[in-house]
Amino acid sequence: MSFLKYLAARLVSKKRKLNQTEFLVGWTSCPPGPFKQPILNYLIHNSKRNQARTLRVILLIYSKFFRNVNLVNRRIRFLLLTILTLLLIALPSQAADRIYLSYGLLGRSIPLEQLETFAETGKSAGTLRSILQRFSADQQTEIQKLLQTQYAVDPVMFDRFAYTSSGEKLLQEVGQIIQSEARQNGFKGIRSAVTLAADDPGGLSILGFLQKFPTDMRIDLRRVLNLVQRISTILKDTKTIVADLNQQTAAIAAQEPHIDFNQLSDPRQAGLVAYQKRVIDLYDAKRDRRFAADLYLPQTSEAPIPLIVGSNGLGAGRDRFDEIAPHLVSHGFAVAVPDHPGSDRQYLRDFYAGLHRENFEATEYIERPRDIQFLLDELERRNPTEFGDRLNTRQVGIFGYSFGGSTALSLAGATIDFDQLETDCQTQMGLVNISLLYQCRALELPRDPVNLKDDRIKAAYLFVPFSKSLFGQMANVEIPIFWQVTDLDILTPLAVEQIPAFTALQASNKYLAVTEGLPHARVTYDALSRITHDTTPWEQLKWIGQDYQNALSLAFFQVYVAQSAAYRSYLRSAYALAIGQAPYRLSLISSFSLQNQSDPDT
Repeated sequence: MSFLKYLAARLVSKKRKLNQTEFLVGWTSCPPGPFKQPILNYLIHNSKRNQARTLRVILLIYSKFFRNVNLVNRRIRFLLLTILTLLLIALPSQAADRIYLSYGLLGRSIPLEQLETFAETGKSAGTLRSILQRFSADQQTEIQKLLQTQYAVDPVMFDRFAYTSSGEKLLQEVGQIIQSEARQNGFKGIRSAVTLAADDPGGLSILGFLQKFPTDMRIDLRRVLNLVQRISTILKDTKTIVADLNQQTAAIAAQEPHIDFNQLSDPRQAGLVAYQKRVIDLYDAKRDRRFAADLYLPQTSEAPIPLIVGSNGLGAGRDRFDEIAPHLVSHGFAVAVPDHPGSDRQYLRDFYAGLHRENFEATEYIERPRDIQFLLDELERRNPTEFGDRLNTRQVGIFGYSFGGSTALSLAGATIDFDQLETDCQTQMGLVNISLLYQCRALELPRDPVNLKDDRIKAAYLFVPFSKSLFGQMANVEIPIFWQVTDLDILTPLAVEQIPAFTALQASNKYLAVTEGLPHARVTYDALSRITHDTTPWEQLKWIGQDYQNALSLAFFQVYVAQSAAYRSYLRSAYALAIGQAPYRLSLISSFSLQNQSDPDT
């Protein structure tokens, strides 16, 4: 502790801030124990402001990555820390002092101190006051709250995503709006500022982001207005589409023969068939690919047993199907749900641990369908010996969730349209369609045509898939398709991703179901609830959506896989109206209903 005493004496006697060398020696001289964190905070507080920003970067990286690494000894750990410090010190350590607002050649600048004072006290001065005078008192209060509001963002998770190709492309789009003072793309500054601000004790805030931006910031108001206009158009189009679909659903239902669904069995409820669940381990020697699959087997003497396979979303585990798989199997289906090793939950965990550069492998667009094909091959091989030759592996349905929807479409015959994809990736914004960033990863693949169609797949149920740019017109998809989406989706938006893709689908038997107010997944629910302040519990929304999905997927697979025409009534618009729960309404149209609506005499 002798060096710490020396530093303390210098601070007391000379009243000056520490430089990086003094800080580094002081921190590493401090032994482990309950006093290390208070001393650490003291050292940062007494470091020069611009240097403190660099020191926080060092500590964040060290604490998240090096602290838990089993290095040979403390000297090696100290050496790594010293190298990291020297590298960061070599970089410019200035921080933002002004925010420049520019519109073409016109512009104004706001000192950051004015924003800090306004956020803390509500009092404005100088340039900021002249700008805020254009807003009402209530609006100024909202702006003050907006500056201070903090969001829980894991800095390491953000930093890992920000260095993926998808993350960099997204931040580069933001960097066209938030630039350096020299009008250069600000994506690197954005990346570092968000990471540092997210590591603040209270979480990420706009003010914290501004304070930690490494240079003076320039905001291009022309691009801001264009983005706002684009988002406003998308929201308006989404509202219009949903209203039109609701009207079409009601009009079609009025033309359908009347059915009292209360007198029929309820497909939302579990069936009477018991089942067993087992895990099967698979190894594809040809691809040197090992993965597991959950297999749900109905305990029934009936044969053949119809088979459904499930394909998960990005970073998801097999437990994503823990609700829908038991529901289907309770009605007599066998269900198989494989992992996809290059894009499943374990891969994502390894990615966040720093073991992968990307959060999924681009080759997954090829390997995921091959996983399904290998799974079917293996079930077919085991069928005589393990399943009494009762599994119908020649007439299979597939349930594709998000990324799994793309997998299902590949198996249904869709092929990657590289020309369309390249055009969209160069001209369209990932900011308004996050799924486009992931679709663009397919451009890393060889341009050799790959046909992944599997004739064993007879019907596909897709939940919020992404495919518009990836597959283009999908002219080769001919099997029945059920396309379920939601209006509340920031990952695969209804107006710019889902409706154009469904419209391009050439299949003659296709269904479109749209739910209102139900998010894509838990992650989008968390993000949107912070923005909209919606307090509806996730579990409530989850079970409403699950009810819709249980009923519609069961009816679809019964009709097109199990060949049970009795369930066709549940695929009518009238049924969607019957089970819809306000305000989370459900619309349902099909190629049949639209044809009949345009030609009442058929």
